[in-house]
Amino acid sequence: MEALIVETSTEKGLLVLAKDGAPLAHRALPGGPSLSRTLALEVDLLLKEHHFRARYIAVGKGPGSYTGVRVGVALAQALSFGWEIPLFGFCSLTAFVPEKQSCPVLFDARMGGFYLYQEGEASLISLEKAQALLAKENFLASPHPATIQKRLSWPGLWIETDPSPNSLASLANALWNEGKITPLELSYFSSP
Repeated sequence: MEALIVETSTEKGLLVLAKDGAPLAHRALPGGPSLSRTLALEVDLLLKEHHFRARYIAVGKGPGSYTGVRVGVALAQALSFGWEIPLFGFCSLTAFVPEKQSCPVLFDARMGGFYLYQEGEASLISLEKAQALLAKENFLASPHPATIQKRLSWPGLWIETDPSPNSLASLANALWNEGKITPLELSYFSSP
């Protein structure tokens, strides 16, 4: 089944066109204020370049950048409505799990805590819990490890990750095939 996948939770956004769990094409997206100006155009260009027609849309529902998630979700909702195709969300943190190294993923929550994805679960953790996590881990992944390293001292190995087209295509396909396409609810957590 053909899918359009939209991930905009960080400055490392990604569009993926996939079929049956395999990415056919992908495009990195600009972060920051230009995302809202360019996202619809980038989707249009990618679809036209590959003569692609999506049968469903999967969108990153956070956590992450409040504005980035909403820009991606708003466009996905509009396309789903206009094309009359299903739309469902996935946890944005899963997009940044390294393909070859199983380890926790950490995002700076920018409000005193961190978003953590570990063993299939997402949570918002405090600085103290992050320090405790670091004491147990040898590897951590993050789209922006330098930002986190300013707040946490840790001698372990940081893996800087980008959203993975392969992982996103596989995840969207698995969710679709397993029928785990629940109504879209955005993932924001309360204070740590």
